[in-house]
Order: sequence, then structure tokens, then C-alpha cells
Amino acid sequence: MSAAAATGRFAGKKVIITGAAGVYGRELSHAFAEAGASLCLVDRDRAALDRFAAGLALPAERIMAAYIDLSDEAAIKELARAIEARWQAPDIVVNNAGIYPFGGLFEIDGAEWDRVLRLNLKAPFLMMQALARQMIVKGVKGSFVNISSGAADFLRTNAIPYCVSKRGLEYLTQAFAIELAPYGIRVNAARPGFAEGSTAVTWPPGYIEAITKHNPMRRVSQPGDLAGAVMFLASDDAAYVTGDTIAADGGSSIPRRMGAATEGKRPGLPEPPA
Repeated sequence: MSAAAATGRFAGKKVIITGAAGVYGRELSHAFAEAGASLCLVDRDRAALDRFAAGLALPAERIMAAYIDLSDEAAIKELARAIEARWQAPDIVVNNAGIYPFGGLFEIDGAEWDRVLRLNLKAPFLMMQALARQMIVKGVKGSFVNISSGAADFLRTNAIPYCVSKRGLEYLTQAFAIELAPYGIRVNAARPGFAEGSTAVTWPPGYIEAITKHNPMRRVSQPGDLAGAVMFLASDDAAYVTGDTIAADGGSSIPRRMGAATEGKRPGLPEPPA
């Protein structure tokens, strides 16, 4: 159990998590639930969300589920109305939902481009726009945390729309941070490390092993790695932090041009595990 969970530091806080039925969404939902928060779990997969929500075993007054496709602007407006009716305004919003399709520049068509940008970039914009209004009106000094990616800085030529969407999301994070700071509302982003099952993609043989070897900490993301960063950003411990991005990725996004050849010697010390 995390320190946040042990202290109940989010008791009484109202938290929205999108993409709640996915790998990162489940991790974040568990962490905030253990820390005493009330949850609004958002996902378009009703069956998966119902199974997960039932497993949390929270009392009815601490959980609500919204089965919506966030690429639908009307659905986001409906969600905002439901939140206002139930809570008046949220305290914390985690924009986690996203998609990661593969395809080269000459394989991606306009429809696929639009699909990625609608969910990965437009949806967080609309969510922050609608829910920040509620926070401002109700005087809630809330927090938004947008789930980004190292792809915002490190181009992946087989996933250009995804990279563009995450780069845009970090700029959007800064723009909302500036706009909302006078109201005491903070906006930050977190970059998770690679986690198995984090997308619907079937990875080629050897891919996960290669990712693990490339990571300075020699492992992929484990449950709690992302949640720790997100909960810090959402908490009062980060009360003076806004417009920033934390990478909880084991150092994989640190620029390295020559790989292992750039590592220094370690006289008198054992070599790290391969």
C-alpha cells in the first residue's frame, strides 16, 4: 500500500479518471480508492468497466461509472452535466484515455489521424474546459493531470499521430496551467513508462525484452509507478507545481545518443545487471 493510501490523504476528494478500464486507468483507480477518494470512472467498454468497478468494492456513494466514448463531444458535455448534478465539481481530473495505433506516414489515412487526435488531444481539451468551469464557479482549487508519453519528445515514425497528439497535450497542459493558475487550479502531465498490456497492440517477438534492456533501470513499468507520480501532482505536496511534466519511466526518456557506449566506468563497483 502506498503512503498516500496509508494516510487516506485523498479522503473526501472527488476524482475523475478516464480510460479507467485500461492498465494505467486501473492502477490509478486502485490507488485513489485506497487513499479514500470518491471516483467517477470513465470508459467506453461497459463490460470491462463494470467488472473492474465491482472489484474495487467501494460503497455506492463513493463510485460512479460513465460509459462514454470521449471522442464524442456531446458525450463529454453529458458527462460534465452528470458530474455537476452529483458532485457540483470535481477536485481532481486525470485525463488518461488514449489510443496508440501503428502505421507509417503513407499508411495512416485522414480518418485514422482524426480518430487519434479526437481522443488523445481534443477530448482532454474539452474535459478541462468543461470541468474547469465547474471548479471556478464552485471555488474548487482543483487539479488536472494529463497522461502524456515520452513520444512527445522522441519521434516514433510508425506512430506519428500518437506522437503529435502527446506533444500537443503537453502544450495544452501548459496553456491551461497559465489560464487557470489565478483560480488556484493546477494542470500538470505525467509520462508513464512502458507497461505490458498498456495498449491493445500485439508487440513483435523480443520487443518487450528490448525495451527492458534499453531502460536505465532495466525493467518495464510496475503497478504503482505511474500512480505515485500522478498522486503527487494531484496532492497538496505539489501545491506550487503547475504546467510541468513528470516522467515516471525509469529514465527511458533521458536523451542518450550512443546508448551503453556513453556509460562511465565504475571502478571498484560491481557491474549493474544486464
